[in-house]
Amino acid sequence: MKAKRLNFHKVLNLSKTYMNRRGQAVLVYLYPFRTKRGRPKKYPDEIILTLLFLQVAWNLSFRGLEYLAVQIFGRENIPDFSTYYYRLKQLPSILLIDFLNFISRRLLGKYHKELRFLIIDGTGFKYNEIYPLKILRGKEIKELKSHVKVVVLSVHLKDGKRFILTVSPGKSYSSEVKLGERIVRWLNERGFIWRALKGKPFLGDKAYDSIKFIELVLLAGLKPYIKMKETLRKGIKSEIRLKCKELLESDEIYRFRGLIESIF
Repeated sequence: MKAKRLNFHKVLNLSKTYMNRRGQAVLVYLYPFRTKRGRPKKYPDEIILTLLFLQVAWNLSFRGLEYLAVQIFGRENIPDFSTYYYRLKQLPSILLIDFLNFISRRLLGKYHKELRFLIIDGTGFKYNEIYPLKILRGKEIKELKSHVKVVVLSVHLKDGKRFILTVSPGKSYSSEVKLGERIVRWLNERGFIWRALKGKPFLGDKAYDSIKFIELVLLAGLKPYIKMKETLRKGIKSEIRLKCKELLESDEIYRFRGLIESIF
């Protein structure tokens, strides 16, 4: 979805639909004993989700987002950037992930016939510091605590378009395989998504060279194009890993695995 083609009012309606169908239920589940003390919210949660959507799509600063949103929705309907930042910090991460899943499911329903393959990969994001996460080694990386790990599953279409289907975040030094397993189980639990993706290539690097992970991918009805760890002294003995290697070498689709790096 190109940012320049976004219909802002459709994004707002999408956020309202999500909050009415799922968002409010998620908040009630997370905070069943929330009191009504204090000032009531002046701006509903769907406004905050809409602003977040526009900020990410257009890669805007907080001040730039406020200026654009005021031009579209009017000053009386939009919080200032400091209020927006405060409200954004109050939203639980589960709600944001669920909102992403809600959007991606609608995209999958629209484009599932054009789907070519999926790619999974993980990365680290640093926070609370000015500079981005550096490549560190040995003792230096063990002393680094201020970052989070996230595994992303992206969907790639035949015409080159792509979107993020879901994410699985974790703490510092979380296992990519375990975060990836959480994603594959999520796919198995959703019938429509399972049917839409069935039989599609599932690309992953050597980090996902795990028998348990490959079995979960197969149970999800996907073809595991996963790079196997292999050396001259240590070959592949497991039958399921051998079949995975044969599948990967059967065609050249694995060369597209690097497309997910540009998403990061």
